[in-house]
Amino acid sequence: MEVKQLVAIGLDATPQTQPELLEAIPPLDYFGFDATQFGLLPIVIWGGISGAGAYQNHNLRVTLLYSSRRLVLFSAKIITLIASTVVVSFISTFITIIVTHMGMAGLGLNPITLSPIAWMFIGYTVIQWTLLTAIAFAIGLLCRHMIVPLVFLIPQIYNLGNYLAQRWSWGNYLPVAASNMITATPVKTIAHEPLKGAMILILWLSIMLIMAGYTFVRNDVGGNY
Repeated sequence: MEVKQLVAIGLDATPQTQPELLEAIPPLDYFGFDATQFGLLPIVIWGGISGAGAYQNHNLRVTLLYSSRRLVLFSAKIITLIASTVVVSFISTFITIIVTHMGMAGLGLNPITLSPIAWMFIGYTVIQWTLLTAIAFAIGLLCRHMIVPLVFLIPQIYNLGNYLAQRWSWGNYLPVAASNMITATPVKTIAHEPLKGAMILILWLSIMLIMAGYTFVRNDVGGNY
């Protein structure tokens, strides 16, 4: 439901008093963070494309002509991707939250100063986006094709991850389900466990980076790349 509709029915409305509500309205500090999840899909796609892109159109072969220090190149790629994702995710999330509260007809938070909880969740969202994008990048680099990270992560983003987590305990350890622990608000059925979610994602990322780094450094580029 859009923010204007929520303002119209009242911020104290509940699913019991307003049947059209699918869940309780979150406290004011958490407004707008559901909308930030729409940006997760394109940035994960970008991560997968960036990882696989090193092997497209002989890009890697040309790069190695300038420098044969593969480990340095690999590290530079990862650092560049993470830095870019942090900047993009922060700007995108911050703008989304500002627009949300500006559209609440004076009932929202100050759109510039926000609140400590809102700033904390902006940070959580940046962590979520950055780790998932880096995982997509590492899988794309490892498999040399962007379709693999997209097939693995996109269905999870479209609620498959949460569905599996609700059905089986091991589903909580899938990347997207774990990332949702980081950004879960009080009205969600998902437990808000940012440390656990971040540790699971870091483990996924570490494994993917080790495998991708090994193949990048050790394997022959091949005639197709």
